[in-house]
Amino acid sequence: MENSVTQKAYGLLGGAVQANRWLIILTTLHAGATILAADRARIDYDNGAVQTLMTLFGTLIPAYLFVLLIWRLGYMIRIARPKRPSAWLIADVRATLFDAERLVNGLVALIVMSIFFNNFSFLKEAIPALNPFGWDVFFMQMDRVLHGGVDPYVLLMPIFGHPAVLQLLSGAYVLWLFALYFVVFIACFTRTNPAARASFLAAFALTWAIGGNLVAIAFASVGPVFYAPLGLGDVFSPLMTHLHLVNETNPLSAVAVQDMLWSGYASGDPMAGISAFPSMHVASSALLACYAFSYARWAGIALTLFLGVILIGSVMLGWHYAVDGYAGIAIAWASWKLACRIHHPKANAAHLQSA
Repeated sequence: MENSVTQKAYGLLGGAVQANRWLIILTTLHAGATILAADRARIDYDNGAVQTLMTLFGTLIPAYLFVLLIWRLGYMIRIARPKRPSAWLIADVRATLFDAERLVNGLVALIVMSIFFNNFSFLKEAIPALNPFGWDVFFMQMDRVLHGGVDPYVLLMPIFGHPAVLQLLSGAYVLWLFALYFVVFIACFTRTNPAARASFLAAFALTWAIGGNLVAIAFASVGPVFYAPLGLGDVFSPLMTHLHLVNETNPLSAVAVQDMLWSGYASGDPMAGISAFPSMHVASSALLACYAFSYARWAGIALTLFLGVILIGSVMLGWHYAVDGYAGIAIAWASWKLACRIHHPKANAAHLQSA
C-alpha cells in the first residue's frame, strides 16, 4: 500500500515536471543569469520566493475559490441544469478541489513562477548598478518622430486629461496587478487547454525575462515621470504639473507610487525598481489578451480593451513613452508565438490566428 502511494506521488510529480518543463527550463536559465549579474554588480543575491508564495496563497486562493464558485454556479444554471442543483454543485466543486493532478501541476508551476518573478524583481532593482540610465532622450525623440513631432500625451490630453478619466486610468493600473497575478494563478491550476496553458506560462517567462530584464537593462531608462528629476530638462513638466494638480482634488494612486519610487531610488533603497523601456504593464496585458483569445473570443476582446486602457494610462500617467508600450506589445507577441510553436506546432497556425 505504501509503495503504491509513493509510486503515485512520484508519478504525479513527474507528470507535473513534464507539464511545466519549459517553464522550469526558462526559470533555471533565468536564475543562472540573475546570479551571474548579481556577482558582476557585486550585489548580494537573495530570492524571497517563500514569502511571495505565502502572499499569493493568502490573497489569491480566497479570490480563486470565489470566482470558481460563481463560474460553476453559472455553468450549472445555464448549461448543466441538474435535477438536484445543490448536490451537483457540491460534487462539481469537490471534484475540482480534490483533483490530485491539477493540484500538483499547479503547485509546481506556482513555485517555479514565484522563483522566476523574484529573480526578475532582483534584476530590475539592480538596473542602475548594471547599466546607468541613459536612453530617455532617445525615446522621447522617438516618440515625437512617430507622433507628428509632438509628445503623445499632448495628443491624448483633450480626451484623457480630465480628472475623472485620470482616476479611472490610475485605478486600472492598480487593477492590472491583481488581474496579472490572478490569471497566472488560474493558468497554473487549470486543466483546460493544456497546450495554451503551457504556452502562456512559457511566454510569460520569456516576456518578463527578455523585456523586463534583458532589454530593460540594455536600454535603461526612467520614463517621463522621472525625466526632470534625472536632470534631463522640463520636457514633461506640463504633464507632471497637471497630474499633481489633479491629485490635489482627485487622488491618483500613481502619483503616490511615483513619489515613493523616486525617494527610494534617490536614497538607494532596494525597493527602488525603476524601468521604463519596454513597458511591462503593457507587455503583460498584451500577453493576457493572447491567452484569453485561446479560451474564448469575448475574453480576448475584453482583455484587448484592457490592454488599450493600460497603454493609454502608461502615457497619460507619465510612466512611459508610447514606444515603451509598442515595444512591450511586440515582445509579448513574439514570446507568445514562440511558445505556441514549441507546445503545439501542428495547430500553431490556426491557434495564432484565433489570438
